Amino acid sequence: MNMWLVGAGYWGSKLLDNLKKFNVDAQVIDIRNGQTIDDITDTSPVMLATPLWQHHEQTCALLKRGHDVYVEKPMAETAEQINDIGRCLGTSQLLMVGHLFVHHPQMNFIKNLISDGAIGKLTHITSQRLNWGIYQTKTDPLLSLATHDISIVLEFAGNNTQINQAKGWNYSNNVQQDRVWFSGTSDTVSFDIDVSWHWPIRTRKTILIGTQGQIVWDQDANTVLLAKNLIQNNRAVADAAPEMFDYNFELTPLESELKHWVDCVISRSQPTTNIDSAKSVAKVIDQVKQLL
Repeated sequence: MNMWLVGAGYWGSKLLDNLKKFNVDAQVIDIRNGQTIDDITDTSPVMLATPLWQHHEQTCALLKRGHDVYVEKPMAETAEQINDIGRCLGTSQLLMVGHLFVHHPQMNFIKNLISDGAIGKLTHITSQRLNWGIYQTKTDPLLSLATHDISIVLEFAGNNTQINQAKGWNYSNNVQQDRVWFSGTSDTVSFDIDVSWHWPIRTRKTILIGTQGQIVWDQDANTVLLAKNLIQNNRAVADAAPEMFDYNFELTPLESELKHWVDCVISRSQPTTNIDSAKSVAKVIDQVKQLL
């Protein structure tokens, strides 16, 4: 299968290496060497791994030229831009956004735990993505990092979201904030998200709290911890030793995501993380921006 990959930097190079595992012949458009989407010579599918602020214009242009398009997360900077992309999308075209963790092998496992009643009714989600990181001037942790966590929360809690609080901190006099925290609700599930590229301890965890237990998803360690709880003498205690699940994946999360994209192109089926997924995430980001 032939595809075009626009952008061969840090993440684009990872996409290129993994596409080879699915028999994809990816022709690279290297924007660092002055190439542009105008150098694409046919209507094969295109994958965009370009800077965020270029996504809107490039995606619209490629859709108008008849390409199926995969866009690295987030699809664009605002919900308004994504709505504009939607107007460029043809009825038979495919458009996928790279919400990586929705395709994570552990996602369905955790969903099954919850649907089987392992923690009772889901009531709250906390997601953290904290570490040292690259300082950027044209984007911030909300767009660069929190997109992952928002897509995770929406997958478990649904898309009917309302942001109630948001705070940002600048620890280093950088142009952009170094840390962003916000909280909200989706139907009956509350949530909070904390992201930073200026943090001394690397943390990439999602904690799902229910009426009868908790699930801790450690995305770095590839583990899922299930803890049951009960109240004794007015104290919350564990009713047994937590159960730990770890994995040897058949496919890595990125491989799972790319396989989904390739399968969709072959079968002409709509991706799981399509424009509706992008709109739902962008809606949350726009609400957070209004409160910062």
